[in-house]
Amino acid sequence: TEWRLRALAAQNLPLRARHLYVSSDDVSDVAFTYVLPKNLLRRFIAIADPRTQIAGYMYGVSPEGSDQVKEIRAIVMVPQWATHQRVHLPDAMPSHDYLRDLEPLGWIHTMPNELQYLSPQDVTTHAQILARTADKPRVRWDGDRAAIMTCAFTPGSCTLSAYRLTPAGFEWGRENKDMASAQPDGFTMACFERVQMLLSDRFMGFFMVPDNNGVWNYNFMGPMHRADMSYGLQLDVPRDFYDEMHRPSHFVNFAGMESSAADEVDLEDEFA
Repeated sequence: TEWRLRALAAQNLPLRARHLYVSSDDVSDVAFTYVLPKNLLRRFIAIADPRTQIAGYMYGVSPEGSDQVKEIRAIVMVPQWATHQRVHLPDAMPSHDYLRDLEPLGWIHTMPNELQYLSPQDVTTHAQILARTADKPRVRWDGDRAAIMTCAFTPGSCTLSAYRLTPAGFEWGRENKDMASAQPDGFTMACFERVQMLLSDRFMGFFMVPDNNGVWNYNFMGPMHRADMSYGLQLDVPRDFYDEMHRPSHFVNFAGMESSAADEVDLEDEFA
């Protein structure tokens, strides 16, 4: 079946992490610079799927004396399901003691193909999170600090870009209802701007995952994912996209096949 072929293709994703390219064309001179540790990026790529997007929330700090630099220290994998165009995330934002001293810096997601701009789906998702958290001080996103990072799977490599919304992009995105079109009404290149991002080996980050055995991928358990669902967090290495805990229905099918085979009566061999 298709998922088996994609699971095999996903085994090659860590090889792409050996060839990383960061897009730095036309970046803003006044925005923050985001530094992503390579250990987080490599693992994020390794647990992904070549076609279906995955996403994680980013948290970090500014190093002492460098207020315009944001070092990403953590990626939080929340319960999610996705298509090749967008990721569906719960309305509830991550909350944990390990994140208390870190500031929310936006989110990162994979893409099956590279785009030269920020997609309208990303603009809308980001704007709606900004609007949803505006009156919640503990989890509030700052429009100037919260970025969108994309990791596109280009042939034999990965290409990374970082963006932030402009005020016009925020206003358009929070009102947009068309999540299917590639060019919705009102969407323009003025909705966003590129920002500088760097990769680093000088520091390492950590992952946080849901505390229900680390299950974050609901693509094989769609009805169990709800926008209003709640979740706890724990410190752990995230499971792969096709991990057995993410697709329990497949093993129920296997068990049914075995039980039906056991119920069959063996025919007596009259020539024995």
